Amino acid sequence: VDLVSLRPLRSRNFALLWSAALVSNVGSWMQTVALGVLVTARTHQPGWTGLVAAAAFIPMGLLAPVGGALADRLDRRRWLILTTLAEMVFAAVLSVLAATGHDRPDVVVILAFLGGASAAIGFPAYQAMLPDLVPAKDLLGAVSLSTAQFNLGRVIGPALAGLTLIRHDYQTAFAIKAASF
Repeated sequence: VDLVSLRPLRSRNFALLWSAALVSNVGSWMQTVALGVLVTARTHQPGWTGLVAAAAFIPMGLLAPVGGALADRLDRRRWLILTTLAEMVFAAVLSVLAATGHDRPDVVVILAFLGGASAAIGFPAYQAMLPDLVPAKDLLGAVSLSTAQFNLGRVIGPALAGLTLIRHDYQTAFAIKAASF
């Protein structure tokens, strides 16, 4: 059976990038949930929870156009690697801070913003790479699979975050995010 919508996965480089993006996206949603739970538990103030969520997501709206311009001017592969490494570093720092009890809400907000900014300027490179990874006839399927990957991560990530927080702790959730890259 030849499913046209899955045909882009036959392209090795697309399949590798797609599966890596899925794992990374699951880790990102795990971190999003863990950040909210962490600041709520530490402060007992819903304002901090809203602030950390805003810090993580506002950069996407503000910086994605900048990321798009950079993706058009820079080597997309290298730019994606660089921004992904930055996200990994910020997640690792969150893990260390949570493990050592130095996870102050203001620092968590700053790290959430920096991680969100890294994602915002890196994600357009991922999107712009798709036409280079699959034949033109598979581009629609590649875009559809990328959207499905993102939505699947939004389902799996929070569920895994809940299990991780029940069985382990915040630093484990952040460490999984860092390792997901």
